[in-house]
Amino acid sequence: MADYLPPVLFAAFAWWLSTGAIFALIGLPRATFKWTALGATVVLVGATFLLIALRSDTSVTGAYAGFAVGLALWAWHEVMFLTGFVTGPSRVPCPEGLKGFARYRAGIAAVLHHELAIIAHAGIIVWLSWGAANQFAQWTFLILWGMRISAKLVVFTGAPNLVDQFMPRHLDYMKTYFSRRAPGSVFAAALITITTVSVLLAITAFGHPAGSHASAGFLLLTALAILAVIEHWVLILPVRDPSLWGWAMKPARIETPTAQRTDWRA
Repeated sequence: MADYLPPVLFAAFAWWLSTGAIFALIGLPRATFKWTALGATVVLVGATFLLIALRSDTSVTGAYAGFAVGLALWAWHEVMFLTGFVTGPSRVPCPEGLKGFARYRAGIAAVLHHELAIIAHAGIIVWLSWGAANQFAQWTFLILWGMRISAKLVVFTGAPNLVDQFMPRHLDYMKTYFSRRAPGSVFAAALITITTVSVLLAITAFGHPAGSHASAGFLLLTALAILAVIEHWVLILPVRDPSLWGWAMKPARIETPTAQRTDWRA
């Protein structure tokens, strides 16, 4: 247990702290966003150099470092999206009454640049990690990407507990693409997929010697995948998820219940 618990706790703490730090920065006046974006870009460059430096590091520390690098690489996309610098060509609310493929196309236009940036970056990360002994930065980034795609599909197709306190005011138009209703087949498919990935990662982790590079790395990824499962359940259960980051969010964001906001429907 002494070898298995630390990676899980580290992954949970790093995810919680990095997410809260981003919320805190996004809660600052918009005049600071250019500095936030610049700082995130500096971190991105540093993390990329570390990604290369860690290629042959198969120590337990290397697994932790790779995981942290993956989080840092992903954080750039979160910052650029939430500051509004990289979103999509459309920055207007979803037209009222829009349904079906037309609504899907409008939703894609709202986040297209963000998605293309992630695809391009993922390609670069895979290229830089190709053949490396330490793959955990790459896998961390890809799991975070998969988590985010899954969550976006769920809130677009239907989820009763849309925790929209996380969305900054200048992106309020994004909420018009959310659907607050009972979860359907998309949620079920997403939950089954993420749960399956979590189980497979856990099996892989326990299949390696305790305290090894591989065991620590796959336990870090397992914890991240389990957090994704929890995040998906939060979308349908009456849980006050923002309380996890009360220290990082403005009081108005925490205290305004989702149910009292405008009920955007498809």
